[in-house]
Formats: sequence, C-alpha cells, structure tokens
Amino acid sequence: MRERGKVITVHDGAVDVLMRVSAGCGGCTLCSREEGGETVMHDVADALGSTVGDVVDVVIPDTIRSRAAAVFLVPVFSLLAGYLAGFLLGPWAGLEPETAGVVGALVFATIAMLGISNAENRLAGDAAFAPKVGAIISRDRSHT
Repeated sequence: MRERGKVITVHDGAVDVLMRVSAGCGGCTLCSREEGGETVMHDVADALGSTVGDVVDVVIPDTIRSRAAAVFLVPVFSLLAGYLAGFLLGPWAGLEPETAGVVGALVFATIAMLGISNAENRLAGDAAFAPKVGAIISRDRSHT
C-alpha cells in the first residue's frame, strides 16, 4: 500500500511524515494523531535523502494489515473461546457455568494480549514490517 505525505522532520535515516490518510487506510496504528488533529507517521525509513517539506510516497508493507487484523481479531476470538471453554468445563470443576465462562474469557483474552504484545516487540525492529519512503514526489525548493 502507498500513502502520500509531507516530510516534517528528518533524523538518522528516518523521517516523520504528515499524512493525507486515504480511504484505503485500514487503521493499522502506524500513524498517530498530533495535538492539532494532524496525522503523522513517525520513523519512516528513508534511504532516498528526503528533506523537510518534500512530498513523498510512503510504502507500507501489506503485512501491516494482517498485523492490524490480529490485534483486533485475536482477542475477540480468545474471549469467545475462553467463555465457551469456561462455560462447558465450569460445572465439571464445580463452578457455575456463567462465572466460569467469564473467568475463562478474561484468562484467554489476557493470554492473547500478552502474546500480541510479545509478537509486536519482536517484530518492531524487523525492516520487512516497517514503512519506508518509496519515492520523492516533489522537492521543497524553499530550503535549497
């Protein structure tokens, strides 16, 4: 996926880009909302030498969408599976089915969130999952 934006900060081989979020944006959480309501993608890898004010295309790997889906879907399915497991196994353990279902749902969801957090930490430094500047569309001539 490609998104277009304007470079607002340059630092150590990476740039921060003020984004024009398109309808195709899947809410992958790469961008953050700044105080003024602007959408900014931080630490975009830049091997092309962008400067402040340049309009750039940011290449966002398709794997980002699958990661974003996992962040939302895995906990939901874990809640459902945990509730079902607790509901069915609770009476066997001498517990009320509803109570055991709620406990099971919370336990499964907590395990899922810890797993997602662990996976996110491992993948954070992987270049295959990082956005990068794919092209400089136009240079800002006011800084030359």
